[in-house]
Amino acid sequence: MELATFAITILFAAILARTIHQRLTSKTSRRFPPGPPRWPIVGNLLQLGKLPHRDLASLCNKYGPLVYLRLGSVDAITTNDPDTIREILLRQDEVFASRPRTLAAVHLAYGCNDVALAPLGPQWKRMRRICMEHLLTTKRLDSFAAQRANEAQHLVKDVWARSQTGKAIDLREVLGGFSMNNVTRMLLGKQYFGTGSAGPQEAMEFMHITHELFWLLGLIYLGDYLTIWRWVDPYGCEKKMREVEKRVDDFHVKIIEEHRKRKAREGKRTGSEGEENGDEIDFVDVLLSLPGEDGKEHMDDVEIKALIQDMIAAATDTSAVTNEWAMAEVIKHPRVLRKIQEELDSVVGRDRMVCESDLAHLNYLRCVVRETFRMHPAGPFLIPHESLRATSINGYHIPAKTRVFINTHGLGRNTKIWADVEEFRPERHWLADGSRVEISHGADFKILPFSAGKRKCPGAPLGVTLVLMALARLFHCFDWAPPEGMRPEDIDTTEVYGMTMPKAQPLLAVARPRLADHMYH
Repeated sequence: MELATFAITILFAAILARTIHQRLTSKTSRRFPPGPPRWPIVGNLLQLGKLPHRDLASLCNKYGPLVYLRLGSVDAITTNDPDTIREILLRQDEVFASRPRTLAAVHLAYGCNDVALAPLGPQWKRMRRICMEHLLTTKRLDSFAAQRANEAQHLVKDVWARSQTGKAIDLREVLGGFSMNNVTRMLLGKQYFGTGSAGPQEAMEFMHITHELFWLLGLIYLGDYLTIWRWVDPYGCEKKMREVEKRVDDFHVKIIEEHRKRKAREGKRTGSEGEENGDEIDFVDVLLSLPGEDGKEHMDDVEIKALIQDMIAAATDTSAVTNEWAMAEVIKHPRVLRKIQEELDSVVGRDRMVCESDLAHLNYLRCVVRETFRMHPAGPFLIPHESLRATSINGYHIPAKTRVFINTHGLGRNTKIWADVEEFRPERHWLADGSRVEISHGADFKILPFSAGKRKCPGAPLGVTLVLMALARLFHCFDWAPPEGMRPEDIDTTEVYGMTMPKAQPLLAVARPRLADHMYH
């Protein structure tokens, strides 16, 4: 008996010694990136305030280009450095191309069955292929060119009508309507604002759902990092997610059923047949015509709804937010407005409206958009990435399932790569040889409006077109000034944190027509 006890004691001591040795050697051999001290259990969660993108940028300024954090039970890294971002998104794309399964993504992206929020895997590859081969092809987007031109003209007429009162115009409302009409006409076959629209009640429901989605998806929810928080949920966030999930699903079910009924009335046809007959085919029509997996005749409704949700989230708020920021900065800097209008008068003239074919030649306006993306990216972070396996960056150990926060707001204000970061100066993007300015990350990764690598936004060309067209039309057709009694330099540029990052207060401005009267009718 004593021999057995002795043997067990020796075995236990050996196991304990080996465990201690492994932990000690792993800590000495695995060097994590530098970062702030951590509290027990909560880690660094308490160091994130109402503007976490600014908090994380401050940590990068203090600890270096790659910072390690422990957020509750989750390993995390953050960076606002171009070289480190390139390493993550390009050189180690295979390692970091996945997404974390956050509670918001599970509830609001149909169990992560979409493209934007799905973890890397066969389902994500299939859904992305559907987007690239059937929805966002050049041919498909070109088929909506007439609709986009119609919406651009509606934008001008709307602003002209509002300008006749002499009162300040709510540009958030105007630009939101423009973005939403463009997206919903392509996606759902519906115009939500303007003559012949689906009606104000449905439009307001649509906008309200979209804004709630963005708020919840951008939330750093403590339940994703501390399991115990989910048991309490003191602010009712998870309950809110379930409520919005139900409302979103009801909305999508209604859209799909409307399309099925219309298709039944018009007779059976595929998306390709409709196009051959010259009929307008929206994205939902296309998705309903596609076969499903494993020999199914059609795609599952859940997959269709997940893709609808992605398109709405990716293309409505983001372009509207970017346009509002650009308008705010340009009105705040009258010198920039004059230069934009000089270019427009030279390239387009004053006897016709701006067309999409003009946009490639408006190089200074393209600089303005790039500078807007630098100072006010549509979202403060890229959608978080997650490492599929352990790896190393800059000699530091990065564990598997590490959450990655790429700080696009901090990137645009990184004083190591930009001078005068708080100054809105589009000229900094002008190329020495005068060649066309590309509105993307470029080889230097100094701005990152559409991400890069496997997770690059597939709708980037469409997003650039919508932003440029709205700005070109508004600056070409109107002079702009702050509301009466306000100086340009007094325009507020405070931001609000979320998945997108709008101005804290809607932009109000006075418009004065600058073209001949017949151009507006």
